[in-house]
Parts: sequence; C-alpha cells; structure tokens
Amino acid sequence: MLAGSVVLTAVVLVAWFPAGALVSERRALSATSAALAQLQAQDRALRTESTKLSSPTEIARIARQQFGLIVPGQLAYQVLAPPGTPGRSDPYAGDPANAAPVSPSAAAELPPGTLTPSVAGHHAARSAASGGSGLLGRVLRTLEFWR
Repeated sequence: MLAGSVVLTAVVLVAWFPAGALVSERRALSATSAALAQLQAQDRALRTESTKLSSPTEIARIARQQFGLIVPGQLAYQVLAPPGTPGRSDPYAGDPANAAPVSPSAAAELPPGTLTPSVAGHHAARSAASGGSGLLGRVLRTLEFWR
C-alpha cells in the first residue's frame, strides 16, 4: 500500500505540477536575459557615439574624412600617389569634376563629340530659329540652359 501511494503521489506530482514548463520557462528566461544584456551594451555604445556626434569637433572630423568638406575659408589639398604606385587608381578620364566649369554660352567651344547628335541638332535648330547672332538670339541661347 505504501509503495502504491508513493507511485500515485509521483504520478499526481508529474501530471499536475508543471516541471517541464518550469524548465522551459527557465531556459527562455536565461535567453531573454542574455539578449537584454546585449541590447543594454548596444544602448551604452550608441549613447557614447551620440555624445561624440554632438561635438562640433567630431562633426568637422567626419565631414572632412568621409565627405571631403572643409570649413569656409580653408583650402583643401588632395595628395595623390605617384604614377606606377601599386594600388593607385587613376581618376576617371571622363569625370566632369576634372575639367573646368563650362558656361552655357561656351557650348560652341566644347570639343567635338561632347554633344549627342539629337542635342546638337536640337541646339542648331533652336539657334537658327532664335534669330542667329543678334542680341535676342544670344539671350535665347543663354536661356536655353534653363529648359
């Protein structure tokens, strides 16, 4: 009878006492605690970075380093590696930043082939229709830049 009551007690405890649920909840709690600790560390790092980014010195450093910006009145110099240096990349030959600015009235001075045929034909037709080389024609050709 004693053995039967011990077995019955064990079955009742296992059936109604959620031991499996307690173990799984304990695992979930420890995983959540680890995730919380990681998020708190990230939060501390972001707060530190936010404090640094509030400093004008840090803002100027990032602007200069990542975007090549300078304070008004300063001069910027770019030091290039000598030709033939390993890892040196030559600037793109067609980069418009390597050439001097061209005003809209200097379109006739551009090297041949810089205007596409459709644009060149359109420009020539507009020039003929705008009255040639008179004052009105020059004004209309200059205003063509805004179209």
